[in-house]
Amino acid sequence: MIQAYKKFWQGTFVFNKRTSRKDFWMALFTHLIIFVVLLKGYNFFNGLGYFQLSVLWQSIASFLLWLLWIYFLGSLLAFLAITVRRLNDTDLPWGLVFLNLVFGLGTLVLLVLNLFPSSTKRDKFKEFKLKNSSNFIASKEPENFSEMFKDYFKNYFEFRGNASRRNFWWVQIGWGALTLIFIILIYASGQFDQVMFGRDFIGTVLLKLVFILFLIGSFMPELTIHVRRLRDVGLSDLGLSILLGVTAGMTILYRIFANMIKMTYSTSHYQLFQYLMFLLVMICWISLIIIELMASGKLKKSEKIHYL
Repeated sequence: MIQAYKKFWQGTFVFNKRTSRKDFWMALFTHLIIFVVLLKGYNFFNGLGYFQLSVLWQSIASFLLWLLWIYFLGSLLAFLAITVRRLNDTDLPWGLVFLNLVFGLGTLVLLVLNLFPSSTKRDKFKEFKLKNSSNFIASKEPENFSEMFKDYFKNYFEFRGNASRRNFWWVQIGWGALTLIFIILIYASGQFDQVMFGRDFIGTVLLKLVFILFLIGSFMPELTIHVRRLRDVGLSDLGLSILLGVTAGMTILYRIFANMIKMTYSTSHYQLFQYLMFLLVMICWISLIIIELMASGKLKKSEKIHYL
């Protein structure tokens, strides 16, 4: 089931291969379990909003709702891809995937079609197999700053392989410098516009738009290079997923909680919770930074040496 679910995500952009009936339904079943857990979690904490510590429960409910939508929207393409691969496996026209546009009935018909066994003509499509990080052949280590950024964008969607400490931190310094430059320019332009026009003018608006596009465009390569750096240190796929997931989740939850406190003017009631949550966020980020500062293979389990 876990392997099938990994294939579900790894095959997000793969439409020209095939997926077996077993892999399709295992992945879909796991996908639905996660979706239902998030939905039930939201309903549970949303219901607690009528009791004590309502702001805290509502913050958790809002976080789960946000996570639910991100998961739903993020998995749409992966679901379409695995459906097309399943149709390829049954030798049915891939265009049947558009039955999903007929909400409800069309999706139900498509699911029934995906119950069909594999066709004898399936061999015209190669089977989609799980990509193994250990079999990944890494490209040559970048030698200078320009090559590092070329490698950064070249591996835009590449979660496999490793990223050396040197490569990772030089890229992060460059990314941080660009971010800081944008912030300074936006602030300076905003102050100028306030003095001259009393509001943000077109220059500041365009700068903000470019900055947002920069953040959106760099999100995926930032995520992938963090994954590769943590793997290079020696964390397993599960370990790095937990570390990144908890760090991101706690940060977002803290921001939601802090904003809800401001909106409800109940700072004094939740001050202790806010401090504790901030402390947890700091622990997560400091742990992440410390691990990413480690040398390659630092966290790998030491191999046992057997003497004959």
